[in-house]
Amino acid sequence: NQDETPLLYSLVFGEGVVNDATSVVLFNAIQSFDLEQIDLSIALQFLGNFLYLFMTSTLLGVLSGLLSAYIIKKLYIGRYHLDRVVIIFIVSIYCDGIPLR
Repeated sequence: NQDETPLLYSLVFGEGVVNDATSVVLFNAIQSFDLEQIDLSIALQFLGNFLYLFMTSTLLGVLSGLLSAYIIKKLYIGRYHLDRVVIIFIVSIYCDGIPLR
C-alpha cells in the first residue's frame, strides 16, 4: 500500500520510469544506425549519439520535474488536491501536444 510505505513506493515507481526512459533512448540511438556495417567510427558515433540523447533526456526530465515541483509547491491553485491534479494533467496533455522539433 502506498500510504504505508511511501518511500518504497516512490523508489520503485522512479526506478520504473528510469528504465522506461533508458529503453526509449537506446531504441532511438540504435534505430538511427545501419547495424550491418559496423566499424570503429560507427561504434563511436553510436556511443556519442547515445550519450547525447541520454544527457539531454536526463536534463529535460530533471528540469521538468523541478519546474512541476516548484509550481505545485508555490502556486495555490485550489483548496483540494484533486483540483491541482486535474489542472496539472490538462497542462501536461497540452504541453505533450506541442511539437519539440
